[in-house]
Amino acid sequence: MNKQGKQSPISGTSPATQSIDWQATLLNPDNRNTLSKLLYQHQAKTLPILNIIALDTSGSTLASEQLSAAKAIVQSLCDYFYQQRQMMALLCFGNQQVEWLIPASKAPFNISKILLSIQAGGGTPLAEALTEIQCFLLKRQARHRAEKQRLFLITDGRSRDNIDNLVLAKRIAVDIHVLDSEKHEIKLSKAKQLAHTLNANYVNLADL
Repeated sequence: MNKQGKQSPISGTSPATQSIDWQATLLNPDNRNTLSKLLYQHQAKTLPILNIIALDTSGSTLASEQLSAAKAIVQSLCDYFYQQRQMMALLCFGNQQVEWLIPASKAPFNISKILLSIQAGGGTPLAEALTEIQCFLLKRQARHRAEKQRLFLITDGRSRDNIDNLVLAKRIAVDIHVLDSEKHEIKLSKAKQLAHTLNANYVNLADL
């Protein structure tokens, strides 16, 4: 067993009485390019943690129930944060709008109503969303120096925005995880390119 939990091959049998530790699975270095291991047995946190979920709700996520699959991942992550008594925030970006649906706070017991209220449409304000998160993190880290922040960016990456000049992850101490939600027949792999630009961990949700 390592610090994150017991490992099990993705094709193997899971421990009988344990649930998947989605956060630890997504953070595991072995899953950087493809999901190859599932992790179990949650461990107690050692530092205060704020988990930020940024969910792409643009029109492109309507393809092949892409948004529904992304919402399921958000639900799983939030359940984990609640069990671990961690903090979280949820930001949605789509239809040329960026909105915080859950401000930084203790993870709620149930977010089903919030997820049901989320509708997809319009363009993808990716640069605006990342700039908003960047400004939020700068203020947050100045006030909560002992806190660790993690960003889970769930998107297909299909945006015309140029983000090369953003300093996110270059000057700000934050772990970034790009969760690729693309389900289109013609793959553009823009989320993978985004992960490279942000120096982020990359996970294809199709592998979950």
